[in-house]
Amino acid sequence: MLGLAGCASAPQRQAQWTDPAIGAQSRFLRGEKVLIACDAFDVALRRTCEDQLRVEVLARGATPVTVPAGTVLLNDRELDGQLLASARTLGAKAVFTMTLTPATSSAGSGVSLGIGGFSFGGGGGGGIGLSVPVGGGGWATGFAANGRVTEVSSSRLVWTATLVAAPSTDLNAQFADLSRSMLDTAQSAGLF
Repeated sequence: MLGLAGCASAPQRQAQWTDPAIGAQSRFLRGEKVLIACDAFDVALRRTCEDQLRVEVLARGATPVTVPAGTVLLNDRELDGQLLASARTLGAKAVFTMTLTPATSSAGSGVSLGIGGFSFGGGGGGGIGLSVPVGGGGWATGFAANGRVTEVSSSRLVWTATLVAAPSTDLNAQFADLSRSMLDTAQSAGLF
């Protein structure tokens, strides 16, 4: 039997910057409250992203807190500055935001190839089959994630990174991978 399968790869880091003053402060956010928020064009995507961020921040020894219900956020500017007042009220040391934007896509061909054999009485045979779906395959999207950490006390950006995921039709799994990779990147920069 011959099988053809695609491999998913971990999100790739495209860029990273850390404030030199924070670089010396190992584990800047460990044991601290961190206000988390995601920025995405779709509510379901945003909530899925925030659920994943919550899990990953908690796993690294910080306490994730979320934007209070009823907070009005404007779409014409980054979330970071808009969330500072809420973060102060909640006692958070930093705001951790992740912006998700579609970055890559691929069209699955849907074509499959099969090889088989059979036996009937005293004879046998084999064959190759090709299957092409009517209407073609599906689309898969890979998202870019830009993560940012803003220190609440100084209102300054202290860390940012951009990761890009391979196209996938399973956005829940893709966001889990992006969140885990983003927090791994933040941890390697000394934030957790």
